[in-house]
Amino acid sequence: MGATCSLHDRFLNVACQLIARLVISGLNVDGIMNYLRFAILLYTLLSLVACQVKHEVPASDDPITKLNWAEELYDKQDRPEEAERLIRESIAICKQTGDDLCLGDAYVSYGFFFRSPSLERKESWFRENGFLDRYATFDNRLFRSRDYFQHSVDYYLETGKYDLVSRAWLNTGFAYHFLRESGVETDPKTGESYRLAECRAYQVSYQYNRKAVSENPDLRIVMPADVASYREYMDIQLDRAGC
Repeated sequence: MGATCSLHDRFLNVACQLIARLVISGLNVDGIMNYLRFAILLYTLLSLVACQVKHEVPASDDPITKLNWAEELYDKQDRPEEAERLIRESIAICKQTGDDLCLGDAYVSYGFFFRSPSLERKESWFRENGFLDRYATFDNRLFRSRDYFQHSVDYYLETGKYDLVSRAWLNTGFAYHFLRESGVETDPKTGESYRLAECRAYQVSYQYNRKAVSENPDLRIVMPADVASYREYMDIQLDRAGC
């Protein structure tokens, strides 16, 4: 989705090949140095152009395009502050059009955003500037991640796409897992056990997976290569969570 500044390895490879060919050709040292100076200049210019292109997110009124770019920004380019704006723009468009599937996708994206490692790398920025979600803080970001996955469930249910409902519940379970990893074992308000909440999320995910498959036997669920079935995948998660 755009150029990056990672030209270094390719440049070194090409430079080594060039030097070898120049030496074989019998060119003197001054001639070789002139070629290398030109190569370094060209590399510098290409790097500058690549870095500039990286910052150009194409304008689009399509909410899915915005979500795809948001994922690129927070997942691969360490630019989460820009990604959040695109996610919220996508949500606004989905609401205007009354598109439940679109809203489900947008809230899932927001869920992934709030648990992205890129937020940790921009901790000082978010502590100073905050999030566009006025209820979010850097310290409660994992709670907001859980909330957005749960929001997506409601909209996916409206579409009848139970495989997506299953996926949303799965990620809700993972949200509780990350909360527990951060040291939070119970809900600060209700005292609910997050281990039990995680277990319940996986169980509900499996129930909706079975419902999706019963309605569409040809449905393909993407899973790790070493896992034979969704049931096996759920068993792995339930065992890890101590259910």
